[in-house]
Amino acid sequence: MPVVTTQRGSVRRVKARILRGPDQWSDVGPAWTALAAKVPLRNHLQLASWARGLTEHVHDERARWFLAEDDQGPLAVVPYHVAVRRVGPLRLRSLLTDKVSDSLIAARARPDDLRRALLDASAAAGEPVDVLSYNGMRPGSGTLRLATSGPSGLSAETRYGGYSVIETGVSGDDWFAATSKNLRSSLRKARNRFERQGKLTITTTTAPDEVEAGFDEFVAIEASGWKGEAGALVNRPAERALLRQFLLDEAERGAAEVRVLRLDDRPAAAQLATVTDRTLELYKVAFDEQLADLSPSNLLMADLVRSCCDRPGVDRIDLITNQPWHDRWHAEEHPTYQARDTNLGRAGGIASRLAVSLRP
Repeated sequence: MPVVTTQRGSVRRVKARILRGPDQWSDVGPAWTALAAKVPLRNHLQLASWARGLTEHVHDERARWFLAEDDQGPLAVVPYHVAVRRVGPLRLRSLLTDKVSDSLIAARARPDDLRRALLDASAAAGEPVDVLSYNGMRPGSGTLRLATSGPSGLSAETRYGGYSVIETGVSGDDWFAATSKNLRSSLRKARNRFERQGKLTITTTTAPDEVEAGFDEFVAIEASGWKGEAGALVNRPAERALLRQFLLDEAERGAAEVRVLRLDDRPAAAQLATVTDRTLELYKVAFDEQLADLSPSNLLMADLVRSCCDRPGVDRIDLITNQPWHDRWHAEEHPTYQARDTNLGRAGGIASRLAVSLRP
């Protein structure tokens, strides 16, 4: 375990190590739990149930964890993975973060010290890093704090970046009164069409056994549509296992829900969500495409907005990504950030920096 001594008006000894591969929660968990007790948790990526799920269901041999501590205890936990490629005669090793994970970093931590400890620990582990590539970072992200140590600064992601938020700090009646006339009219017409076909009911399940059954129902609805050929959870076993276990864990603390809209007894649309820091995070939406002309997903979304407006413990709906349909719901778009840092103590880092500087 490398020891990094830093001098910034005082001496601080930072112990750091790198864990490789999947199934590392037995070592990661205690540090994560200790930090989570002191760091404000802004979204689901910072929850222990999500981080543990990554180690158990998603991580493979490329996965890494950077753990740092000082004399006061855990200092940082940073998940990332490693990619290796050749650039001419050089073998370039990149540290990559992504938008499905986040870091926890103590308030007392200094980003420059953590960067140095990370580079030293990686070298000591036999895989020195040439490039540090941080992606999908939101304001409040632990990884974003670490990324500020790089000299290049942050930039907003312009491709596949950003996320949308619907503010619900007013009553449901006030929210819909302030929205567009077109949206109100289309929802009224959709509801009329739907109710001419049968009875409309919406259920919200929150108990663990009900959430599990609701999750399975969601998977079936999603698989029946166009996503069933590729993008649906039914075709993504690792993501499906992660999300199932995460929702069950969060249901145990009353923070998960599955919402289903039905035509008589037939499931027509469903949503998966949890609540963190007064924010409902909406992960997935699915609908029965055979009922698409009845707009079931829009009707369910309208009910969710009204529900959150009238729910004391929720101030906003986080739509996780940025999609064209979010505009219909007057969602505010927020940026996500990326940063690229090079290790100038390595030939590969120098070459990478030079290549970037020479781009037209």
